[in-house]
Amino acid sequence: MTTSKSILYICPGTITLKEIENAIYFALNLKKVGFSNYFLAFPFGARLIRKCGFFAEELRFNKKDNYRIFKRVCKRTNPGWILIADGYLFDFWFGPRYIFNIEWIVDNPIGAKFASFDNLCLSIRNKILPFYSSSNIEDKFKWLRTTNLTKLMPVLVPCPYTFPVSKSDNEKSSIFYYRRSNEWLKWNEDQKKSFRDSIGIKKEEKLVLFSISEWPVRITRAITEDVDIWLRYFSHIVKMIFQEVKGKITLLVISTYPLFNSSTEGYLKIINWDLLPYDIYIKFLLTADLFITTSAISSSIVKAVMGKVPAACLISSGGELKESRLSSRLINWFKTARAKYPDLLRSYLVFPVGWQEILTFIFEKNPYKDTFEFLDLLKPMATINTINALLFNKEKRESLIQKQNSYI
Repeated sequence: MTTSKSILYICPGTITLKEIENAIYFALNLKKVGFSNYFLAFPFGARLIRKCGFFAEELRFNKKDNYRIFKRVCKRTNPGWILIADGYLFDFWFGPRYIFNIEWIVDNPIGAKFASFDNLCLSIRNKILPFYSSSNIEDKFKWLRTTNLTKLMPVLVPCPYTFPVSKSDNEKSSIFYYRRSNEWLKWNEDQKKSFRDSIGIKKEEKLVLFSISEWPVRITRAITEDVDIWLRYFSHIVKMIFQEVKGKITLLVISTYPLFNSSTEGYLKIINWDLLPYDIYIKFLLTADLFITTSAISSSIVKAVMGKVPAACLISSGGELKESRLSSRLINWFKTARAKYPDLLRSYLVFPVGWQEILTFIFEKNPYKDTFEFLDLLKPMATINTINALLFNKEKRESLIQKQNSYI
C-alpha cells in the first residue's frame, strides 16, 4: 500500500472552470495538512491552477502526446492518489474522450489509487443527458450517456449541490460527500465602496451582475441553425424585464457571446463584456447588489452565497405565460417566441439546454435552494417584483442573507 502524500489531479474540462475549481479547493485543503498537489490540465484551466499556486502540466489536443505526458508526470510525482475532475466529462463532452483515456488512470503505471469528483452525481448511474424537446436534436446526441463510475472508483461529491438525502443502493458505498469550501469570501464595505468608485458606480445606483453560463450556449450554437436570432430573442425579454425595474440600474452582462448591446435607456444602463480575469470577476461579484445567472448549478451562485450577495437564477417553468395584465410588449414577445422559437418556452434550469430532468432531484430537500431566488421568464411580473425586492427592499435582502448564513 502506498504512503505517498502526493496527489495528481486530471482535469479533462475544456470549456468550464467549475470542475477545476472543485479540484483546486480540495487541493488547498490538503496542502494545509502536508500533501503535495500536481495538476494535468488543458491550457484553459492551467492558467487558473497556476494562479492558485499549484504546478500544472499542460495537456495537448493529441492523444498520443497526452499518454506520454501522463506517464511522465506520474513517474515524476509518484502520487498516492489520482483524482479526476470530473469523470463524467469523458462521456458528456466530445473533447476528452478523443484526447485522453480514463483507462490510463485505472491502469496507471505507478499503482496509484484513483477517484473522481462529481458535482451533480451524474457518475453514479447510467443516464442519458437530455437537452431539447426536439426529437431531431435528441437523435444527434444519443451518445450523451453517463457511465456509473462507482463500479470503477470512489466518487467524491462536493456539497452544496447534492446532499445524501437517501441511503445508497450500493452494497458497499463508494460515494463520499464533503464540504466544498471551509472559508467565506471576505471583502469589507470600504473595499466594496472603493471598487465601486473606481468603476464609476454612484451611491444611489444599483449594480446587477448578470453572468451567462458559457457551455450551454456553446452547445446551442453547435446544434441550432438560427442561433444568432434565437439567443438575441432571449436577451430581448431580459432587457424588457429590467426596463420595468424601478430605480437606476447598471446591468453588467458577462458573456463570451454578445447577447446584449451596451446601451443606456432611461434608468437602465447595460454594459456587455466578454469574460473577465478570475480575480476581477470575483471583485464585481462581491460588489454587486444582485447577482443573476442562467444556470442553477453555477459555481458563481456558491461564491455569491459565501460572500453574502443576494443571488438569483433565471429559469423557465415551460408552457404558457402565467400572469394576466401584461404589457402589450410582453404579450407580443410571447406570441412570437411560441411561434418561432418554442425551445425558449420549454422548461429549463440551465438556459438553454434544459436539464430540469437531471437537476430537479438535486434541489429536493436541499437547504441550498433557499439561499437564492428562482426567476421565471414565463412569470415576468413576479420576476420583476422579486428583482425590485432584492434591490430595494431591506427586509427581503436581509431575509435572504440570513438564509445564506444559516446554510453556511
